[in-house]
Amino acid sequence: MSIQKPNITGMTIPRLQFPELLFVEDQLQLVFNKADSLIQQTCVSLLQAGGKRIRPLLTLYSGMCFAPLNPLMIKAAVATELIHMASLIHDDVIDESTTRRGKPTVSALYGNHAAILTGDYLFAEAFNILSTQQLLPSMKYLVEAIQAMCEGEVNQADQQFASSLDRQHYFSRISKKTGILLAACCQSGSILAGANSDVTALMREYGLNIGYAYQITDDILDISGDEDSLGKPVGVDLLNGNITLPILYLLDNPIYGNWLREILKTRKMTLLGSQSLREALISSGCIEQAYATASKCIDNAKACLDKIPSSPYKSALLGLADSILQRTA
Repeated sequence: MSIQKPNITGMTIPRLQFPELLFVEDQLQLVFNKADSLIQQTCVSLLQAGGKRIRPLLTLYSGMCFAPLNPLMIKAAVATELIHMASLIHDDVIDESTTRRGKPTVSALYGNHAAILTGDYLFAEAFNILSTQQLLPSMKYLVEAIQAMCEGEVNQADQQFASSLDRQHYFSRISKKTGILLAACCQSGSILAGANSDVTALMREYGLNIGYAYQITDDILDISGDEDSLGKPVGVDLLNGNITLPILYLLDNPIYGNWLREILKTRKMTLLGSQSLREALISSGCIEQAYATASKCIDNAKACLDKIPSSPYKSALLGLADSILQRTA
């Protein structure tokens, strides 16, 4: 069932470059088709909105580095995407977001009530898939990831406008929000391929580090990205007082640090204030500092694969790591 795979060329991942993802798409369609009425409608609209499918891709290729593709890897990959979709729906409700990937969010189309229940339905379907005996190891990793994601979101809300936040706490938060789920995908795929615990630990570190880099580039794009390319508004973190890595670097800046602390003390951010802050982040070099940190995380991720046998799938994972730094969306 192994399928030869061409090289990655960028962060925009046309699914035809990864033919194994067609199995995931088919299974997602089956899950959504069996839902009733409005939930089916909301699920199908979410599927049609697209997405990079990074989490199922990590699950499949982390397994295929060690064994041919098997049905358990596909099931686990489907579960990871359902969990990701559910978390996005809930995040959009919390953030009151009206667009994602350039299209209306589920909450904008159908209301918060329907959105929350759709997210809950997707979580339930993910655990329905994972509850088979053969997928219990995957379920353990993914349950831990969901718990971490919830903690990360709560921590972020609690730390809004907090000038006392340091980089250690920032990395702890983004590991929970983003990194641990990507790590769980890599662990899940490798263990379903029969990899030993040492190798699975390396795959976990790979996933965790690309998660760090992914979230840091997300932070950067919220400041310097293009709304049309992103498919969602920019400057949301600034307006909400979310302390991201570029903000932390600006707090350490001798010119802008005290000015920023005074803004954060007010626990308010106007649109004009966020625009001024954006200009300061760009002119001070804090964006470049954050990008350099993301690059270091990518180097760490790729180093984790040094002991993994060479294969087209290892090459794809290395390419995926590099492409995170080229993100525009």
